[in-house]
Amino acid sequence: MTGAERSNLRARAGVALLFAFLTAAYAAARAIHEPAWPTDFDQLWHAARAMLAGNDPYTMVGPGKTFQWDWPLYYPLPAVILTVPFTVLPVIGARIAFSAVSAALMGWALGARVRTHWPILLSAAYIISTSRAQWAPVLLAAAWLPALGFVIAAKPNVGFAALVAQNRHRDLVASLAGCLVVVLLCFIVQPGWFASWREAIATAPHIQSAVTMLPFGPLLLLAALRWRRADARLLLAVSLIPHTPSVYDLLVLFFACRSFRETTVLALLTQALYWGIVFFGSFNTFDAYAEGLGRAAILVVYLPVLGAILFRPNQPDDPIQPVRAPSGTERLVPANWVDASLLSLLLVAATFLVWLPLVTYR
Repeated sequence: MTGAERSNLRARAGVALLFAFLTAAYAAARAIHEPAWPTDFDQLWHAARAMLAGNDPYTMVGPGKTFQWDWPLYYPLPAVILTVPFTVLPVIGARIAFSAVSAALMGWALGARVRTHWPILLSAAYIISTSRAQWAPVLLAAAWLPALGFVIAAKPNVGFAALVAQNRHRDLVASLAGCLVVVLLCFIVQPGWFASWREAIATAPHIQSAVTMLPFGPLLLLAALRWRRADARLLLAVSLIPHTPSVYDLLVLFFACRSFRETTVLALLTQALYWGIVFFGSFNTFDAYAEGLGRAAILVVYLPVLGAILFRPNQPDDPIQPVRAPSGTERLVPANWVDASLLSLLLVAATFLVWLPLVTYR
């Protein structure tokens, strides 16, 4: 290993540790402030414990079941299997550990992109993902790091985007092989899990694809005009595959960013979406909320990403390596007043989003 390679590994490890520390600190603050407030990860933790005890997790999690949750267990069994290592910790510690590990993997996968992509940490997509202990950071990491492809099996509807973003045959095979190993393990552990999972998701009317949301959703099909590009295929997959409309699942779209400004603008757009829903949204049911959020996300986030992609040539770009090596002008800080202004706005929005839950919901 050359000196440059050792230096690169140290830098990536440093970024991974920094991301993990910052994320764990916020997750811990949320847990200390509101220890009884459940996250999306809690259902998986309880499901994994139930599975280890010899029970069917799909009969243990949901409305009126052993672990009270407002919905059935919509996750496939691979998500439960991958949660097992965290069951050695109490549920609160497991939440924090899961978020920290996900952040570290995302930081490692970023590599040299950290110079242009670090504002991801200030996006509403990332902050809410940490707050909910969601899979979004590691799914984004899997788009850049095929060795993490096995994680796609945990949330295949969103993770499929990371799969189709692979340009190289060997990377696609590696990701698929990882998924296959996890799925086969699930059938060994619990042969009937697939039928239970299908039954659970059949009762989820809020799970839908963005392209079916009229009137603007079908416009996302225009991403097919740039089908040679990994970022276009990723956007198309996210738009086509049904999933629960959410702010955190928008995190995978940061794969399409190619500069500090693009990352900052996309992070601002996720903040605008969140605060717009908070201040202007009025929903009587969760299904109405999901529908409203999904429609707003198309206008505020999806279509701007689509516009950026359509302005790029229909040529393959390498999803593994950065588009270009960081130059002297691509520092960790803004290089001009426009970027500085955008970053300032993002910092203000992110500060409020981090601070607000820590002083409310008592």
